[in-house]
Amino acid sequence: MVGDNILFKAPAPLEGPSLYDPKRTDLFPLHWGDLAHSRATAAAAPNNRRGQHRFPLVLKLTYTLGSGQQGSGDLINMGSSGLLFQCGHRFVKGELVKVSVEWPYLLDGSCPLQLCVHGRILRSGDSGTALTTMKYEFRTARRVVPAEALPLTPGTESPLSE
Repeated sequence: MVGDNILFKAPAPLEGPSLYDPKRTDLFPLHWGDLAHSRATAAAAPNNRRGQHRFPLVLKLTYTLGSGQQGSGDLINMGSSGLLFQCGHRFVKGELVKVSVEWPYLLDGSCPLQLCVHGRILRSGDSGTALTTMKYEFRTARRVVPAEALPLTPGTESPLSE
């Protein structure tokens, strides 16, 4: 019987770290268990044409076109083959674009990251802009360092007034 063979048994429920943070439910609304459930649901849906699953993420992004034009927008969802974002610009189908997404987690707990995606526009409209991924990489982003207060003693001029 197939069910008794260890090679065909269903895997145990997924265990491990979660992307879910109760304080930031707007960023990663998924859990490992939710991921397994959503994949099973997507596979069972007869009208799902997409081969890869999309994950809903709400993150800020910037884009640069081949012409040098730049802009910003909001990520709606992404998967291994592409992403969907919203912005005020309408793109031309087939146009090449570089998108940099502000990643919400820090490298080694201190260094901000960006997900840089090079891709081609599939469609652009009221529902958002779909981009197919040609190349992607994580890059370290510029750190935002808070300005330090300069001590001033009474009767001295500010060093910034020069």
